[in-house]
Amino acid sequence: MNNTSQQPEGVDGTVAQFSERLWPGFGICTFLMAMTVSLGIAYGHAYGTLAGVIVGFTSSALLIGSMFLNSPLIRIDELVLRVGKARLPLKYVGEVRRLDKATTKSAMRNHAHPQAYLLVKSWVPDSMVITVTDTTDPHPYWQFSSRKAEALFTALESAKAKEGISND
Repeated sequence: MNNTSQQPEGVDGTVAQFSERLWPGFGICTFLMAMTVSLGIAYGHAYGTLAGVIVGFTSSALLIGSMFLNSPLIRIDELVLRVGKARLPLKYVGEVRRLDKATTKSAMRNHAHPQAYLLVKSWVPDSMVITVTDTTDPHPYWQFSSRKAEALFTALESAKAKEGISND
């Protein structure tokens, strides 16, 4: 019995089979710290040391904090694949491919479809491409970053198999 066809659209499942948060990497955090500290130094030079420390600390905390708070979540449950705020019911998941760093760059530069759903982060080298089988969906495929591409691939295939969904 295929439970996904009986579920109303817009409803997530309750049991997470896979979950990954795309936290910012150390390099991007270091770069942002350097930029906000230089902002603090500039303000400190113009308005005094205390103002520089306050501006540098506050801007660093706000920028780094917002990066962590807005990090997208990838989640698979018994009904849907969720990438960031986008949802794709498992019954519309077609072919699933894993891309390494070189293929991800090539796909983004040379082969990206203008209507594809993209959530690719520069600090995550690998990505996944999932063909969307829903003919009414404007996105022909989804491409998104994942640090755990192998586990994501396995969880997605397992979730589809549990619901009796095939790529045929």
